[in-house]
Amino acid sequence: MTTSSTAWIEAYLDNITNNSDLLSLVSDNDAPVIPSSWIFFLMKWALRLSCISIFIVCPWANYQLIVLFRTRRYHKESSAKWYVIFKAIFDIGYMLVSVPIIFCLTFDIDVIHRNFLTCKLITYSHYLFDDLISMMLALLCIDRMMRITCSCRFRQRFALTVCIVTVAFFAIINIHHIIRLQHRNGFCHKLYLSIWDYDFDIYYSLIYTSITWAIIFIASINLTVSVYCDRERRLKLLKQQKQQRQQQQYLSKILLNTTDSIPFDNDRAELIDNTDDIEDAAVVTIEANPFANESSEQEQQDNIDLQITVCVLIVSAIFLGCNLPNFFIFIWRYIYNSSFSTIGYIFVYMSIIPLIVAYTVNYFIFNHLAAYLFRNNSS
Repeated sequence: MTTSSTAWIEAYLDNITNNSDLLSLVSDNDAPVIPSSWIFFLMKWALRLSCISIFIVCPWANYQLIVLFRTRRYHKESSAKWYVIFKAIFDIGYMLVSVPIIFCLTFDIDVIHRNFLTCKLITYSHYLFDDLISMMLALLCIDRMMRITCSCRFRQRFALTVCIVTVAFFAIINIHHIIRLQHRNGFCHKLYLSIWDYDFDIYYSLIYTSITWAIIFIASINLTVSVYCDRERRLKLLKQQKQQRQQQQYLSKILLNTTDSIPFDNDRAELIDNTDDIEDAAVVTIEANPFANESSEQEQQDNIDLQITVCVLIVSAIFLGCNLPNFFIFIWRYIYNSSFSTIGYIFVYMSIIPLIVAYTVNYFIFNHLAAYLFRNNSS
């Protein structure tokens, strides 16, 4: 139904009983194709080790990402704060639900089909978290596009409201999974809700995925152009400031040379020694400092927003790249309803590992990679 659900988990949910082999990705009318070789043994263990690692690292990394946007001054003042936090929460939820299922399936352990509750609740949670992850990323891209391209500053209360409304909306929309799933004779299956020749899920997935991925892709292209233009503008501004400083230094040298050549005047000395004038000048200087500090803080916030935007671009590229293989597998299975070849099984295995990693690397991008790319930005 969704882009990030693995093809063989969906097949296992719909078509396979608990006595079937994990790799029998076939319809009820197809004979199982179960390749057995040392390469599948190695890939099973690679997948198992990946699941264990991600199950440990993912909650920690996403928790650190939440802390990053709640404690660092300029990060928590950004309008992107709540979208990042909500996405991190759903990343944790998705991993805690999906990774154990994948891990157990590599040992032919049935989890979803165990009872009525696991059938409905695990499936509902899996698809709900998956939908919300992609939607939060799409909203985050829209927020960055409005901030960088249109220079619009949204209040954090507005972003929080959007996140809460989105969660409530998808929580209601995904209830159809609970309604359609049935558990009979030790098997969890979904009632067929056909529209023309295909199940309802294929249309929901195509429409939802097309909208969210199109938003992410278009916003990413727009942001890439905007970031590039902003970089060119900043370089020109720095060049102009450098030229102005050079001109000021040159003029100050000329002025010093001129004043040295002017004969000493007692009247001017009296004016310089006037303490009242010195105090007035000092007062003016002190009163100007708050405006300078405000301008500096605003510039720092703009730099952090640009930094967050670049990180969002990288996260979006990873998200699309890791989800595309599984989405194609999902569509292929629904349209052709056929089994996989040996190469197909290998492709399924290889597509799952980057998929479960994609929901973990966000913290390292926003914190470590951003620090490497923006060395002069302190946050």
